[in-house]
Amino acid sequence: MTSTTSNATDPYELVTAASAAFSEPVPADVDVVIVGGGPAGCVLAARLSADPHRQVLLLEAGDTTGAEHASQVPGLAFSLLTGQNAWPDVTEPQTALHNRPVYLAQGRGLGGGSSMNMMAWFRGHPEDFNGWARSGATGWGWNDVAGTFDVIEEREPRTGRAGQRGVIAVTPARDVSALPLAFLAGADAAGMPITTDFNGDVREGAGLFASNIREGRRDSTVTAYLAPALHRPNLHVRNGVTVSRIHLTQGHATGVLAQTPGGTVTVTAKKVIVTAGAIRTPQLLMLSGIGAAAHLHERGISPVIDLPGVGQNLQDHPMITPMWSVIDGSPLANTVGEAEQSAYTLARRGPLATLSQAGAIFRTDPDLAAPDVQMTLTLLGLDDTGQLRPDPVITAALSVLAPTSRGTVRLRPDDPGGQPVIDPRYLTTDHDMAALRAGLRHIERVFRSGPLKNAIGQALSITDFADDDELDSFIRNNAGTEWHPSGTCRMGTSPGTVVDPDTLLVHGTDNVHIADSSVMPTITRGNIQAPVIMIAERASTRI
Repeated sequence: MTSTTSNATDPYELVTAASAAFSEPVPADVDVVIVGGGPAGCVLAARLSADPHRQVLLLEAGDTTGAEHASQVPGLAFSLLTGQNAWPDVTEPQTALHNRPVYLAQGRGLGGGSSMNMMAWFRGHPEDFNGWARSGATGWGWNDVAGTFDVIEEREPRTGRAGQRGVIAVTPARDVSALPLAFLAGADAAGMPITTDFNGDVREGAGLFASNIREGRRDSTVTAYLAPALHRPNLHVRNGVTVSRIHLTQGHATGVLAQTPGGTVTVTAKKVIVTAGAIRTPQLLMLSGIGAAAHLHERGISPVIDLPGVGQNLQDHPMITPMWSVIDGSPLANTVGEAEQSAYTLARRGPLATLSQAGAIFRTDPDLAAPDVQMTLTLLGLDDTGQLRPDPVITAALSVLAPTSRGTVRLRPDDPGGQPVIDPRYLTTDHDMAALRAGLRHIERVFRSGPLKNAIGQALSITDFADDDELDSFIRNNAGTEWHPSGTCRMGTSPGTVVDPDTLLVHGTDNVHIADSSVMPTITRGNIQAPVIMIAERASTRI
């Protein structure tokens, strides 16, 4: 990248100062090309370009830089779920949801999801990673990956653990409002354990969430990883560039074909690393001739490597969002006025400096080996069109942490390079429906306990939480997603896997790697940003 003359040390200023170079012509020949500038892509670009002898090119399809005002302000995150910050992905009609399609917001632009998500930080449960190892992803058990999280996280001493130097800020909720505190009191009154750190020794119960927020601003992989590396002359970042194919000769990649604002270009590279996420990573592989041979033939693509697992094993956290009216207290959407705007502008404090403050992770059956449901308390509500409701409500965003439903990503028959065919098959197993049903009942008991019961009115869409049929109807009419697609290029060595767990090489290739949520054998319990960054950190030492 062309070095900037700015003396700025603020990461957002560094990105803004360097952004003119993001639209310069794409280099024709590099050592490593990274396809996808989301969380993993930014991590790998920063880590691999630390070697000054290695020319690294990061290509991102979106135009945003992650330094825009809305990306900086935590309280504006909901405004980023549509528009230029997100791919307009929509699933196929979901049979278990009365044939409703589901909007599946995926980050688009530098930083990807880390520049537009809700910023909640969960490592996942040790059982998640031990399960990966048991499934054949050797070297990815909890004892293998735990130390990498320590490298990533920069924690404040007041988390209850010793202060920790790392890269990305992981901070406890601050300026916590009355309703989340009332929720915690209600959870305690209902007999739910209280935890002080969902990433510590006690990973379940109710508590305050940790977020990647630094001094009142979002700390994305753009600000934490990429910005400090932008001065390096061997790092080239380009946005608004879509990679349409990896050039392959048998199992060897010679580079990529990319669509730029100035036309089509070919980039020669010694290594290709795909970090385009669980939707577009398998799509790019299939467009390049890597996938199930029969499917590729149907789409008019000559198979190079017959790898049936590409696009299979799609997993996500299905989510239901019951709302309660508020009769005592002010949710976020009804709090932000002139005084709150000033508090943020002057001191980066107040409701705009935070978002996901509290929630719970719990087992719907005490005999389970690990928690199976997560609830995030949200101090606002969305209507049927996805717009903020004007009336004061709170939402219990309830998701299945270890779903057993599995779906697919496929190329569209009439436009293989366009939006892929996404079919998560949400809630197609009895297990997933039962987990949501039990989770709703657990949360309703908490909401009727302690001081919270005096702050809220009735649930807005459910009258009888004891009625299975009513709950099932509510779920099937309203369930959506927590926007965590994973697993479509899972790592392992058995049939159906796509990526070697030791090298993250695509099976049958010698220089095409994948390092994003698509390599997860199973989805982790909690928001997936932290595990994705962990995967990228470990990949940087293996590639």
